[in-house]
Amino acid sequence: MIATLVRWSVRILLVLLLLVVAALAGFRLAAAYRETGTREALAPAAGRLVQTSSGGVFIQEKGPADGIPVVLFHGTAAWSELWWRTSDALAAGGFRVIALDLPPFGFSDRPGTYTRAHQAARVNDVLGVLKAGPAIIVGHSFGAGAATELVMRYPDRARGLVLVDAALGLTAPPSDPPALVQPKWIRELLVSSTITNPLATKSLLQSLIAKKERALPEYVEILQRPTHRAGSTSDYADWLHYFLDSDRSAQSADRTAYSRLKTPVTILWGDKDTVTPLEQANDLKRLLPQATLTILPGLGHIPQIEDPAAFNDALLKALGKL
Repeated sequence: MIATLVRWSVRILLVLLLLVVAALAGFRLAAAYRETGTREALAPAAGRLVQTSSGGVFIQEKGPADGIPVVLFHGTAAWSELWWRTSDALAAGGFRVIALDLPPFGFSDRPGTYTRAHQAARVNDVLGVLKAGPAIIVGHSFGAGAATELVMRYPDRARGLVLVDAALGLTAPPSDPPALVQPKWIRELLVSSTITNPLATKSLLQSLIAKKERALPEYVEILQRPTHRAGSTSDYADWLHYFLDSDRSAQSADRTAYSRLKTPVTILWGDKDTVTPLEQANDLKRLLPQATLTILPGLGHIPQIEDPAAFNDALLKALGKL
């Protein structure tokens, strides 16, 4: 009797495993059929490519050319368009807004090298080409790592740094990517079932925000649009290896480096953030005692879409002080 139960249990587990594998393979095949778009067809006509030493970076600019530059770094799987309400508010306030797409996301070229140092070097090149004066650097979530790296490596580029629900990895011990995800085909299966899977976009967005009703169709469409570019799943799988790594060579990954940061810093943080909880903001404030911490009540990890008016007001006040 027991032996029979064991055999049936093993068979059921094998069937379930095969179903999971088949589903993942189906997502990967669907991605291959879906990802046929070109940058020219999908990207906003108002944006443009700025050439750097490692390929073109797609940017969208708003506001007066002689305004104080404000550079907007987005988070994981986002791109410059997700800032559109903030870009409009800052431009109306007289700032020169430079919202950019951090590779491999959005419509920038995808060179395959995605450490914080690589991203900082690209943005440094962009600001050089644009002949932008010292800018206020705004980094959200995972993009805050590249933003902080830029300020640390190229301090003359920055007149101020704003960190929004920053995912800097400073409170977690360094780790290497799990051995399971070393093969690229496994990373492709993971990406095609999540980031580039249109069936998952809304639920993934809702998992990041406190105000679930703010996962509006307009934001879902914005997040999905670049994933239709040819090769997106493969390119994001390359990036995933960097995402899962601790990036130990980054200056912004070194807790001791923050005490040497001379640039004025403002921290904006949603108190309902479950991705990077408020304790991480408090830890960052301890590392940067000169920084100003502004808590955004009732908001989660992406405050710029959860309550654009409240977030933009807080950001404009921060920029005014910087």
